[in-house]
Amino acid sequence: MNNKPIVSALVSTYNSEKFIRGKIEDLLLQSIADELEIIVVNSSSLQNEDAIIKEYLSDHQNIKYIHTKERETIYKAWNRGIAIAKGKYITNSNTDDRLRSDAFEIMAGYLDANPDTMLVYADQVLTTFENQKFNEVKGNKIIKFPSYTHFKQLERCIVGSQPMWRASLHTVDNIWFNDKYEVCGDHEFELKISEKYKITHLNQLLGTFYKSPARTNKEYENPDKVRKEVIEITNHFIDRYLNSLSKDELTKIQNQYKVNISLPILIYELIKRIERLFFPGIYPKFFFHSIEFIYYLNILIYEKEKNLAMCNKLSKKFLRYKKSGRIAEKQLKFQTGTE
Repeated sequence: MNNKPIVSALVSTYNSEKFIRGKIEDLLLQSIADELEIIVVNSSSLQNEDAIIKEYLSDHQNIKYIHTKERETIYKAWNRGIAIAKGKYITNSNTDDRLRSDAFEIMAGYLDANPDTMLVYADQVLTTFENQKFNEVKGNKIIKFPSYTHFKQLERCIVGSQPMWRASLHTVDNIWFNDKYEVCGDHEFELKISEKYKITHLNQLLGTFYKSPARTNKEYENPDKVRKEVIEITNHFIDRYLNSLSKDELTKIQNQYKVNISLPILIYELIKRIERLFFPGIYPKFFFHSIEFIYYLNILIYEKEKNLAMCNKLSKKFLRYKKSGRIAEKQLKFQTGTE
């Protein structure tokens, strides 16, 4: 490996013994493997990753190994790896996902050619088979991500599990992962980036995403925690976003969603179901945002305008049909006059 690697790949492992060998082998087969730094952080795993990782250390000087004494969040592990990373670019590399052999070369090449882009991400193919390599996947479901906008990211994470970003985000801009989160820290990290910089979607299939048939993926194990983290993160950034807009820009958002709000909520939901039928995929093609997000956004805008009557009207209308903790919280404040 060159003294100055192009890419540093972060591998955090905890009870991933059945995946770790395949992960390391997959990274070593990258087309720029001679310019790749692999940083493995063993977060006090209870399984046998330690012995497997140590098999590679003597023959591969580009592998760095950190073994912590205590269990840590994945984002704390990534921050540990970033702190010692030497690469111009950094990527997280989850133990159960795999890559096209030229994935890092393509993403790093794009960042080289486009200095205004700070993070790139590409499409993935879904697999339900453990340790299935990218070139072994045949005819599976494609996860087609949308083009990135900060506004879309305010509702849900639209970047997959295999992005690549500039190390200068940490060394110059001091943007790090918030290690209090257990599942959605990357969502927050990307929002922090796109408040200042450009994030780009590459319209290419560059990796696999492993979805456990037993739903043992971190994001599926505790859906309540996922929802809680998403709401905490997005509420913070929605407020920051709205505060950054002029009155005319806020009015433009209201006008954009007048039709959505005027429709009965059940009709809007029906339209979205029809869309999914004709345009199947994880991310809706036309009606991207949920009706809950649209109502919440408009309630916040009317609140900034001191139009509490409209806030109360919208919150009541929504809560008659659907549940939303944050809209219910707003309605209670409107009714008690604490706003």
